[in-house]
Amino acid sequence: MLKNYIKIAFRNLLKYKLYSTINLIGLSVGLGISILIFLFVQHENSFDDFHAKKDRIVRGLWESGDTGNVAITASTPMAFPTTIKDKFDGVEKASHYVNTGALTKTEGGQSIDQPLHVVSADFLDIFTFEVLHGEQNPFLNEEDAAQIVITEKVAESYFGTTDVVGKTLLIQLGLAYQPFAVKSVLANPPSNSSLDFEILLPEATLKTIIGEDYRDRWHNTYGGSFVLLAEGSTISDLEAGFASLVSEIVERDEEEDVYNLLLQPLEEIHLDSSIETSTVVATNPKLLWILSGIAMLILLIACINFTTLSIGRSATRAKEVGVRKTMGAAYKQLFGQFMTESMLMTFAAAIVGIVLANLFLPVFNNLFEKSLEIIFSPVQLAIILALLILITFIAGAYPALFLSQLRPIAVLKSSLNLNFGKQGLRKFLLGFQLFLSLFLLACTLIMYRQMKEINQYSLGFTKDNVLMVEVPAVPDQDIFKVIENSFKKADRYKKVIQQNAQIESAAIANATYGNETWWEGGFPDKTGAMKYFKFSFVGAEYADILDLEFVAGRNFSADIPSDSGAVIINEAFAQLMKMENPLQEQIHSAKGEGFKNNRIIGVMKDFHHAALYDKIEPVMIALNPQAVFSGINSLSISGGTNPTVYIKAASNDFQAVLSTLKSEWVKLYPEEPFNFSFLDEVVQRQYLADQQLGKMVGIASLIAIFIAAMGLFALASLSITGRMKEIGIRKVMGASAYNISLMFNKEFLKITLLGIVLAMPVSYWLMSKWLDQFEMQSTPSIGVFLITIALGIAFTVIIVSFQTIKAGLMNPVKSLKEE
Repeated sequence: MLKNYIKIAFRNLLKYKLYSTINLIGLSVGLGISILIFLFVQHENSFDDFHAKKDRIVRGLWESGDTGNVAITASTPMAFPTTIKDKFDGVEKASHYVNTGALTKTEGGQSIDQPLHVVSADFLDIFTFEVLHGEQNPFLNEEDAAQIVITEKVAESYFGTTDVVGKTLLIQLGLAYQPFAVKSVLANPPSNSSLDFEILLPEATLKTIIGEDYRDRWHNTYGGSFVLLAEGSTISDLEAGFASLVSEIVERDEEEDVYNLLLQPLEEIHLDSSIETSTVVATNPKLLWILSGIAMLILLIACINFTTLSIGRSATRAKEVGVRKTMGAAYKQLFGQFMTESMLMTFAAAIVGIVLANLFLPVFNNLFEKSLEIIFSPVQLAIILALLILITFIAGAYPALFLSQLRPIAVLKSSLNLNFGKQGLRKFLLGFQLFLSLFLLACTLIMYRQMKEINQYSLGFTKDNVLMVEVPAVPDQDIFKVIENSFKKADRYKKVIQQNAQIESAAIANATYGNETWWEGGFPDKTGAMKYFKFSFVGAEYADILDLEFVAGRNFSADIPSDSGAVIINEAFAQLMKMENPLQEQIHSAKGEGFKNNRIIGVMKDFHHAALYDKIEPVMIALNPQAVFSGINSLSISGGTNPTVYIKAASNDFQAVLSTLKSEWVKLYPEEPFNFSFLDEVVQRQYLADQQLGKMVGIASLIAIFIAAMGLFALASLSITGRMKEIGIRKVMGASAYNISLMFNKEFLKITLLGIVLAMPVSYWLMSKWLDQFEMQSTPSIGVFLITIALGIAFTVIIVSFQTIKAGLMNPVKSLKEE
């Protein structure tokens, strides 16, 4: 029986080639994009699943601020891991996870600015990473500070092989390179790992990087930390104990000050992009919901096409049903036949969809910067099979039920009213399909407009034609020496390149663009309330090269020695401190002498030092670190200590400028890497996730419109075919092709306008939610909706007119000759 069903289904699909092709294309495209999104969503949800103790691993978080202004960061106090392991039985193991970097090389090799992570002895016992060569956890021997663990990628990069246990890498910690013996080689962290590292250093190196007393520091946060809970221990139990611990250890300058330690389960880390200064790879969970929604909408539109075309062909198939029922066919047989056709079409579309997914996988990977592969596991195949069965029933159940229940006598006498099957539900489904397509189109236009306005928005500084060259820091235990020696190194390069005619100007700063590059300081004001602000150390030319505006005072001057103790603030800082005349006022800090000896010489107009997701924050810049550190008692270092040389080119020939910059760099620092970037590209990259989302929604809207267009084309064709005699009579009565086209257009435009009316408020509401994440946001304008309306109407008129004008020009004799 099934064999016969398949044979008949195959013949019917070939018999109605146009409708079969439209259904095949629609379903295969929908399934193809859904498979890609399914793989992406599954990959994102699988992060960190490979760790053997994943259910007991948590991340430390630090909550600080004052009442009404509390921030939660993944950068924890340096004393956190050791203290909680010693004081709480519920903590089995704890480890630092500090991201840093240093020049690294082999003996006689080229130096590379290498990312590094400093971890505690427990790190490799907390997490599960495959060991290829060497010891499982060499860091348990805490007395050996000159050991490292590297990944296979690093081993192959430096040594050309992975079997390198016992070999030495030279890492610059301090003024000189220090030898570190490779004790283990790990497999590269999987693509679904929140921890992405290359070289692990033992905790003892923190003494060199930060200082001997790093384990006693509670007000200085630097890097992250992870904890392995003891069996039976819970997060809530530990957090209750943390509250009393913090109260005992951390000194509060005011009752309103908030300090607290929190824990976050490992399974939540990757999908929590709200945590500041995170040291792990994170994804906004909204992206997954939106992409999943897009996949569902595309599939739904394709299924609607299938259903509407099946209903549209009901008049043709009705007589077939009547004949077969007269010949003794049972309801179950007819239902099985129609469902077999639906199943055959769905599974054929799945095969084509998988081929399309493979073809477009490189484009998808490039868009989201992933390296996904289409390798179906048994679980994935089971999910896809279940999805195909669901689509078969969604798309084919109603037409199958409707046709298999027809009464044969009424059908064969042509007395059966097929109005609902041919018109009512079909129009509803077409309207719903157009609603979904126009909804996606409106969302695309709103997102495009927002990103365009962001690109054109004045950030308060000049970002075009500005290059940035990163200068590797000169390591030292003393943070002042790090900054001083690193700036001297950068200044040497700056002075050399400024002598070249291709360079208009140059400046130095230790922060670039984005909150993650600026350091954060906090100090108690004269009332004891904590005040937090962003700060950066800069060269005297910094404000000039970025064209920062001053609302009061002046810029730093290299000719005025006293400026080494001065600071410049922005308007937001003045508002924070409630300063009416900042140039005449003192920044009040309750920490010792505070800012007593540091005067404010200038107030910058507020500028966006970070992406437009965030409001403008209080900012301070200084030539001398002491000018800032003298007044703060809370420090959070999210960015590195590497200074950056800002360079404004005198011409637009950037290739020539880059060649010059690299040439001068090699002369000065032949063993160190030349790393550069363009400021406008750094700014643009802050919006990468939303740009990716916008492109994906745009692609989805094009696919939805394409599928809907095919469906509208086929339905218009079916409608015209079913009314050819009516068209012939109207032609005989004097109707023109224009009149006939207008008649059909009115019918379909009513459906289109209904879709538009529904799509406008829904897209406005949803996009308003999306726009809420931006501090600078554009309100969805009437222009966007007018464009959507115009495109929706034009879309319908063009497709319907193409069909109806052709029918209207036909000789009426052809359609009336049977009467």
